[in-house]
Amino acid sequence: MKDKKNKTAFSARELSMIAMFIALTAVLAQVIIPLPFSPVPISFGLVAVYSSGILLKPRHAIFAQLGYLLLGAIGVPVFGNFRGGIGVLFGATGGYLIVYPLIAWIVAKALSNSKKQQVEYEHQSKTHLSLKAGISMCIAHVILYLSGTIWLSIVTGNTFYASLSLAVFPYIPLDIVKIIFCILIIVPLRLRLLSMRLLILDDK
Repeated sequence: MKDKKNKTAFSARELSMIAMFIALTAVLAQVIIPLPFSPVPISFGLVAVYSSGILLKPRHAIFAQLGYLLLGAIGVPVFGNFRGGIGVLFGATGGYLIVYPLIAWIVAKALSNSKKQQVEYEHQSKTHLSLKAGISMCIAHVILYLSGTIWLSIVTGNTFYASLSLAVFPYIPLDIVKIIFCILIIVPLRLRLLSMRLLILDDK
């Protein structure tokens, strides 16, 4: 019973990491570019979501994004434009927000393996890890697009294709830039932190 409790409980360090990525998501969510033709702005919060997937264990990545959504749902102004409240999750952007935990988990899970993560930088090349990260983020982004488009169609009454035109097609170029940024900056950061023993990904 004691071993099971220790396995499921978070250490102070793990809680600190989760809290840090909740804060990072809240900060980057405020970096937005409104588009006059769409109710969905360009948001850099996704960079934080993918960073949590790259730099955290899968379950920690989930809890970081669940924590972010919970804070916003209870009214803390962590969503874009310093908004908060459950109404935001039922608004035009709700379909994108609610899958944050899932897409963070997809990336984290893709980068985890059965080997010891602390010596990952010795076993996996930067190119191999970057490829896995890129593929997982692309898969996650497709899920994000589907969830957001379906929800936007429901909220606005538009057809699925009309919602794609409003909230997907115009965003693809910059979303590609976000993914490339994570591959070029965050993935090498993961490897560097692992090599310096500053990032703990092993399950002990």
